[in-house]
Amino acid sequence: MPVEPDERTYNINPDLIENAITPRTKAILPVHLYGQPADLSRILAIARKHGLRVVEDAAQAHGARYKGKRIGAHGDVVCWSFYPGKNLGALGDGGAITTDNDEIADRIRVLRNYGSRVKYVNKVKGFNSRLDPLQAAVLRVKLRVIDEWNERRSKIAAEYLKLLADNSKVTLPYVPEWAEPVWHLFVVRHPERDTFQQQLTEAGIGTMIHYPIPPHMQEAYADGGFPVQSFPIAESLASSVISLPCGQPNEYFTEYVTRIICEVKNK
Repeated sequence: MPVEPDERTYNINPDLIENAITPRTKAILPVHLYGQPADLSRILAIARKHGLRVVEDAAQAHGARYKGKRIGAHGDVVCWSFYPGKNLGALGDGGAITTDNDEIADRIRVLRNYGSRVKYVNKVKGFNSRLDPLQAAVLRVKLRVIDEWNERRSKIAAEYLKLLADNSKVTLPYVPEWAEPVWHLFVVRHPERDTFQQQLTEAGIGTMIHYPIPPHMQEAYADGGFPVQSFPIAESLASSVISLPCGQPNEYFTEYVTRIICEVKNK
């Protein structure tokens, strides 16, 4: 069952998880959205209470920390994306799964390799999901500087938070005291999002909407039977969020963006 997000952090709301657990539930799937960790201690406690696994989506959270510990060392399985646009991105598509469970690790190795441990001997139905060695080589080099790149993003985010603090129309990201995000995206909310985005576009500032349609309203999940307003918080976020540029090399660009935002809000 889907669970509404926390309206401040946009991550899964732990207060709502237990009511969504059914006899068919096998795992809890927290997403560290926009590079900010979900509240893992509470999620893990619920999972252990109900005998469930925790499978983390850390596609946007390379290097983020939860209560001082890097993401990747909490749940049963952690899934990573190395799409080129991620904080740690390869030259092309790629991904990885990390776990400290030997049984799960063996299962994943078999599934990613045609369901085979021995060539031409297929134990189960599997896939061809092996990371290309060239992509791995690129990632190995980039891994050395990921903390430096994340620190640059953090400085940009800090400038936004400072310069937009008095903007009454822009809702800024909220960061809990236990979270150290890596700011894969700097996402704000605006009550007139589409008009706001158009004004920024006219001023030469590129933005994106992550994500315009909540999952329960996607055609792919129509069989879930969730009517409009089944998840009002998710729907509200989808209609108001907008991602500001967060990968630029210096603070001057950030100052320019915030100056434009302060100008267009008065139009």
